[in-house]
Amino acid sequence: YPLFQRGGPQLRIFRPNFFMLAVRPGVPQPEDTVQFRVSMEMTKVDIRNYLERIYNVPVAAVRTRIQYGANNKRNHRNQRVKKPDYKVAYVQL
Repeated sequence: YPLFQRGGPQLRIFRPNFFMLAVRPGVPQPEDTVQFRVSMEMTKVDIRNYLERIYNVPVAAVRTRIQYGANNKRNHRNQRVKKPDYKVAYVQL
């Protein structure tokens, strides 16, 4: 918390520096599973807390994997250009 400010205590809201992007899965998933693209720093516990506390969604299980970026593009100097890696989370509701 910052130092004391006049006017009494204030409600402070802490927002995480994470992102969660709901994506359509490439292969069919069960009805109760949702796929997200999340930031690399997020853990399974972070994902569960994010959904339960911010969106009030009950979470049964969380599975994550790291998807390596594609390495098949070349730039104007004919050097390989790699897309960045990203983390995928499968959340079972």
